[in-house]
Formats: sequence, structure tokens, C-alpha cells
Amino acid sequence: MIRSLVFLFGLLMASLCSAEQPNVLERPVQDEIIYFVLPDRFSNGDTANDTGGYQGDRNSHGFDPTSKAFYHGGDLKGLTAKLDYLKGLGTTAIWMGPIFKNKPVQGDSAGYHGYWTIDFTQVDPHFGTNDDLKTLVEQAHKRGMRVFFDIIANHTADVIKYREADGSGGTAAVYRPKTEYPYTTEGGSQGPVINQGFQGDSVRSEENFARLTDPRWAYTPYVPEEEKNLKVPAWLNDPIYYHNRGDSTFSGENSQFGDFFGLDDLFTENPKVVEGMIEIFKYWIREFKIDGFRVDTVKHVNIEFWQQFAPAIIAYTHEQGIPQFFVFGEVYDATPEFLSIYTTEGRLPAVLDFGFQAAASSFVSEATPTENLKGFFEKDDFYTDADSDVYSLPTFVGNHDMGRIGFFIQRGQSANEDEMLRRSRLAHALMYFARGIPVIYYGDEQ
Repeated sequence: MIRSLVFLFGLLMASLCSAEQPNVLERPVQDEIIYFVLPDRFSNGDTANDTGGYQGDRNSHGFDPTSKAFYHGGDLKGLTAKLDYLKGLGTTAIWMGPIFKNKPVQGDSAGYHGYWTIDFTQVDPHFGTNDDLKTLVEQAHKRGMRVFFDIIANHTADVIKYREADGSGGTAAVYRPKTEYPYTTEGGSQGPVINQGFQGDSVRSEENFARLTDPRWAYTPYVPEEEKNLKVPAWLNDPIYYHNRGDSTFSGENSQFGDFFGLDDLFTENPKVVEGMIEIFKYWIREFKIDGFRVDTVKHVNIEFWQQFAPAIIAYTHEQGIPQFFVFGEVYDATPEFLSIYTTEGRLPAVLDFGFQAAASSFVSEATPTENLKGFFEKDDFYTDADSDVYSLPTFVGNHDMGRIGFFIQRGQSANEDEMLRRSRLAHALMYFARGIPVIYYGDEQ
């Protein structure tokens, strides 16, 4: 019964949007039903790009469909070919995992997920070409469907190395805090002054950054010769635009200034980095007429960056004739009090509702009382400000970082398969009928 209701609700929403909002660019974002897909794991429409044009074995090109850690062959042509299938589900918008060109292999896995960017100006060759993307967006728009990009401003692929931790007998890149290794001295707090006028957190002025004379700071960064010009745009190749403080442990200051699992952490306090990232993503809006951004790792970037980034992007979309461009951030936290900081103070239009995921999955997998759901929804007003509220939050019950709702149900209950399926349907019904914008994680409809 629940399954039928969910399906009919999707069809109803699709028909209403089609009847009342014929222009996909003008439909209120609160009316969307989003389908989230990792292109590599969806449909292989062109086997010729499986290795991305790279030579050698899987450790060079990253393609190995027998391993869950490597590329499997899905691409933009495959996604385009499935648009009618997605529309038939009631889908009104597609959110794709990152499709920018990635470093194909790092360590013992590949960049099939898209979060190891080296070139912000082109589609990863494993997924196709920029023209393939244009075709996808055009075909989606013809069907009344929006296309959302997954973008990253926190980090790039791991290219920068540290002299003190270069893997040849040096120490690990343990995070070095600002108190012990300030930006103003070399080699520690008692070292010689190298950056006159660069004081503490007063780093947003152009003058301070212009006076930087040495990019070593906490560690001495360098780029291997074969990768010196790997990143695009070219300014991304200069270590001065990164924090270079060692690996994050996701606590305290290193949650923002440390390298995310070793990835090169952008110095997002620098005005040149702010402007550079804004210009990068303006290009995709201008050239491909996309409809929105899901922003990765938001809480690992200083909030002042988002206060500048989000308004600049929204203003530019209005110039480009896109009145309902949607930006929603990934803030991996389940408390509305914390999540809402980024939609109010941080000026993002919305964030993914991790709070809903926690409440809904707990309810269906652990048999927690409905009183807990009631208490959760009572906090909705934390998100209310002059230009946004809780009704714009994308809701979900599983994703690529956490696992599927079935994983939570299997972990939380000793139940037979029929009961687990009914619990999954209940979770999806909660998602469809509660406030917010439902997001289906690809494959869960099966």
C-alpha cells in the first residue's frame, strides 16, 4: 500500500509540475523530487570511454568493474539514455555526483566518485565530454527535469607533498596547529619571521596576502615534477593557495584547516581563492545552463567563504536568466541547531537534512517512539530566516557517505526480508510526505 502511495505521489507531483509550471526554470524548488546518482555506478552508455583514454593497467586508468574501489564504466551517455526511466519514477530533478576531471587513481582506489578534482573546466573523460554534458542538460530540460551539480570548494586531489613527510622516511603529515605553527614565522612559533603583517586570523585583506613571501608555513610543500601543472585553472598549482598543515582529524580547528583524508586543502580565507572558486563555477552555469549546486564538505570551510560564495553565485544566475537556481550544502551533522547555522549565518539557501535522515532511520530501524520524530520536527523553525525555511531542505534516508536505508534496517533489527522491505517503504513514505524536498538515492527504487 505504502509503495503504491509513494509511486502515485511521484506521478502526481510530476503531472502537477508539468501542468502548472511548463517552464522548468520557473518551477518552485520546493516542488522537486530529486534523484541522486553517481554516474559511474548507473549506466554505461559508451564503453569507449571506460578507461578515460589513459593507458596501462587499472592503477593507471582506474577502470576495474570487478572492484568496488575502481571505475565501473557508467557515464553521461548512459544517464541520458535513462532519462525517460527517471521521469517515469516521478523524478523532476537529477543530482549527479561530481563529474569534473579527477586524478584517476590515488593509493589503492580510483576517483569514480568524483571528489578528487584536478581540472575544474572539463568533464572527467571516464564520464564523457563537455558536449555529452550539454546533451544531457538539454534532454533533461526538454523533459521538464532540472540538473544539479555536485561541487567541491574545500579541496582538490592530492598533489601537494610535504618535505617533512614525503613518504621516504619522514614523519606522517600530522596536523600542525596555528598556535604552534603560526603563519607569521617559519618552522614553529619561535622561528624567524617570514610574513610581516600577516596576523592571526586577519587574513581576508588583499594587502595581507600580497605580503606573503614564503608558502612553507607549518610544512614545506612541494609538487612532484610530473604533476607541477596538473591542475586547471593554473592558479590551483601554486601551494600558496592551500593550508599545508597536515591531515585533518575532523576535530577543532583542523576540521577546517587540515587536509581532508590527505587531499589538498584550499586556503579559502584568501580573497583570491574565494574569487577563483566563484569564477570556476560561474563557467558551468554560463556554458551548460545547469540548475543548481550541491556543495560538498561545507562545514570544513570557514563560514566567511560561504557568506561570499552563495550570494555571488545566486546573483550571477539571475544575470543568466535562471530565476530558481538552487544551492544546497552538505553539512554532515544531525542537529538542526548546527545545520541551520549554514542557511542563516552562512547564507546558503539550504542544506541536506541529515537530521531527518537520523530521525527517520532510527524510527524505522530501531523502533524508537514517534515522540522522537515529534521532537525533531519541533525544531524546524531554526531554519527560518528572511529568505529560506525548512521546506527547502532536501530530505533523504540514505546516501553515498552513509549507506542505504537497507543497511540501517539490517543493522538495527532482527527481521525477515519481508519486514525489512516494509520498513524501507515506511522510511521512503516518511521522506515523501514530510516537509522538505525528497531525494531518492539511485537504485533504492528497485
